[in-house]
Amino acid sequence: MPIPLPPKTRAKATRARDVDAIESIDWLALWALSIAVSAVFMASLVFFGVGDNFGASMILFGAAGVTGLALRIDSLIYDHSPPAD
Repeated sequence: MPIPLPPKTRAKATRARDVDAIESIDWLALWALSIAVSAVFMASLVFFGVGDNFGASMILFGAAGVTGLALRIDSLIYDHSPPAD
């Protein structure tokens, strides 16, 4: 004798957790990581391709300076501290 299955729901409700996940991404930190990865790649091309130690270090220092400046300005403009309970 077959056992009947429970009725299926027609549509899924959007969970609040999924909607808040997009808003909780720190896009500036993600941008800073992408700048760092790009700088490491470019510096490795300069170092291993041309053999220029000074040029590779200037690429890394320049990327670190731009990233640090952007993160510092962001921390001055926006308050990223967690809300008090």
